[in-house]
Amino acid sequence: MSRYQHENQTFSPFLTDAENHFLQHITRYGSDGYPAQKVGRNWQWMESWGVKGAPTVYKTKRDCVAAIERYVDILLDKNAGRLEA
Repeated sequence: MSRYQHENQTFSPFLTDAENHFLQHITRYGSDGYPAQKVGRNWQWMESWGVKGAPTVYKTKRDCVAAIERYVDILLDKNAGRLEA
């Protein structure tokens, strides 16, 4: 755990630095901060805050956003200590 994480109580010891930054960004900006981008006819989850996006493309924005929200749910469970690292 870094010194910054210890001093800043908003950082979770259960998450990596990248996961902490990603989760803080998403909780601060909501769906406006989702790293979903349209590329051609498809939607992609782009790398954001050190978290790699999904290695697939989605046909609709709704599918891409649903994948991001599933990942955020996993991070929230991990942050609460319900999942192991």
